[in-house]
Amino acid sequence: MAIPSYNRSPSTVRPVQLYNNSGEPQIAPSYSSQPLDTMMTRWSSSAAVLLAAAVLTAAAGLVAAVREDDFFVEGSVYCDTCRAGFETNVTVPIAGARVRLECRHFMSASGAVERSAEGATDAAGKYRVELVDNRGAEEVCVVALVSSPMPGCAEKEAGRDRAQVELLRDAGLATTVRRANPLGFLRDQPLPNCGQIFAAYALGSAPSY
Repeated sequence: MAIPSYNRSPSTVRPVQLYNNSGEPQIAPSYSSQPLDTMMTRWSSSAAVLLAAAVLTAAAGLVAAVREDDFFVEGSVYCDTCRAGFETNVTVPIAGARVRLECRHFMSASGAVERSAEGATDAAGKYRVELVDNRGAEEVCVVALVSSPMPGCAEKEAGRDRAQVELLRDAGLATTVRRANPLGFLRDQPLPNCGQIFAAYALGSAPSY
C-alpha cells in the first residue's frame, strides 16, 4: 500500500495556538530585553559605587599613613605643694597649665628654634602636643612651662620648668609618642604638714629656696 505524500508549503504553516483550561485562546508570553538591560544598568551602578568606595578607602589610608608620621609629646604639670623640688604624695595636678614645645635640628650650629607648638593640660594635669610635618624627625625639643592658672602656685623652679625630648626616627622606638618628664610649679607657701612628709622621706626639713 502506497504511503500518501503530503506536500506542505511553508506558507501554509500556522503558529501553534495555545488554549487554557476553559478552552479560551491563551496569549503566548512576550519576552523583552528590557529586564536584562535594567539588570545591566544596576550592575554598572553597583560597580561604580564599589569602585568609588575603594578609591575613598585608599585615600583615607594614605592620609592616615601621613598622620601616623606626626610626633606627639606627652607629659604632666603639677603643683609642688611642699616646695620639695620633686613630686610627693601631696602634689596636685594643675588643670589649664600652658606649655610650649620648641624644636631645633640636632646638628644645628646656631641652635635656632625651627618650629614650636603650645598645649594645655586637661583636668588630670596632662598635656599632649602634636608636631605635624616632622621633616625627617631629626630634632631635639624642649617642653617648658608657660603659665599656671592655679592661685598661689605659679612660681617656676629652675630645672623643673623644662624637659628635653628627642624626636629621632631611628631611636629604636616603634611609636611616635614621646614622654617628657613631669614639670612642676612651686606653691608660694608649703603646706603645714610638709614637715611630716619630709620626715617620712628622711629629709629632716623642707628644702630652702
